Amino acid sequence: MSLEKYRWDLVNCERCSMCKWQHPWAVKSRARAMVCPSLKKYNFDAYSAQGRFDLARALLEGEVELNDKALEVIYSCTLCGACDVTCKFTRDMEPLEVLHELRKYCVEKGKGPLPGHMPAIDSIRKNRNPWLQPAARRGHWARKMEVKDLNQEKAGVLYFAGCTYSYNANLQDVARSTLRILQQGGIDVGILGKSENCCASPVVKVGMYDLFREHAARNIEMFNDLGVKTIVTSCAGCYGVFQSQYPAIGKMNFEIKHSVEYFDELIKEGKLKFTKEVPMKVTWHDPCHSGRGGEPQDLWEGKRVKWGLSDPPRERNFGAKGVYDAPRNVLKAIPGVELVEMERIREFSWCCGAGGGVKSALPEFAVETARERVQEAKETGAEALVTSCPWCEANLQDGIYADDGGLDMYSLVQLIEKAI
Repeated sequence: MSLEKYRWDLVNCERCSMCKWQHPWAVKSRARAMVCPSLKKYNFDAYSAQGRFDLARALLEGEVELNDKALEVIYSCTLCGACDVTCKFTRDMEPLEVLHELRKYCVEKGKGPLPGHMPAIDSIRKNRNPWLQPAARRGHWARKMEVKDLNQEKAGVLYFAGCTYSYNANLQDVARSTLRILQQGGIDVGILGKSENCCASPVVKVGMYDLFREHAARNIEMFNDLGVKTIVTSCAGCYGVFQSQYPAIGKMNFEIKHSVEYFDELIKEGKLKFTKEVPMKVTWHDPCHSGRGGEPQDLWEGKRVKWGLSDPPRERNFGAKGVYDAPRNVLKAIPGVELVEMERIREFSWCCGAGGGVKSALPEFAVETARERVQEAKETGAEALVTSCPWCEANLQDGIYADDGGLDMYSLVQLIEKAI
């Protein structure tokens, strides 16, 4: 793949600005109409998808240089995919793929990623995680739990905790709670412990595709060799990259489930029952990577013919088939919980601000974006903001601190355990 593949998109963009806003039928107020965090932060067209299209075309045609300002524009984006969804409602472009290709272009030219990304990337190379932690400590979150080690035993389900839930001491309870609930539901589940590798989502997000392909291929081979039927993960980042990027790397002899999907199924099957009330008014934040990014992608290879037509035909990703219903079903099933919705939800959800390498390289932008989401949550009258993504949980908590509190932050699995 290369930017050249998307020349048709770059040349035929009509600059309609749909990439900047929710679809008109979803807008509920002027204050929450925008959907692009980058444009909201920098307030200049170059930081929108259509502005980056212009930059990509200019780079292809040699009209501009890949200088420091161009790198800032390219990497000041959370890759949330909101522009991609809104564009496809009225046009036939591929904004998200172009944004990924721009970053690959930066890496190919020896200019990217940004210095702030490199500690995590180097740690993934050395330690198989982005947190500068020893690989041997990866399974320590479960060291006091009775659970199958899939390096030595067989199980039908692999619980893939992911790097952040494995290493972040403030979030490890989410992994433990998830595993306990799966076991209570009678699921034949195991973990990989110190053998678990990074999904390599942080690598592909900054444009280092060769390194990503190396890690992804190794993971797919390992998962296939385990013989598991299902991989369950709590991390939206892992879920999204497994769904959207891994199928292009190799054949996957297993299905991928986000933990909230699995919990929803257990509740419907009567294997997970609630016995306690949790009197709480909450609002749900849709993580980008399990929502818009959780929709399986059409791995299309071909050429564009004209508007709406491709040879061979391809499917368009409208972002509406991600993990949206399952978390809402679970919340509504918990006795005492009242769910109130924010203005921007589902495929039009506002990003938490942590994705695309922004949290590591541009932390102020990340927290500012989270703070807007926190303010939107407060407007619902909710007392708690709930989600299921370690990046969202951590960054939204930072947003709560920046907004002087007034809101509790929960992972959905914590509410489930309160009700069991």
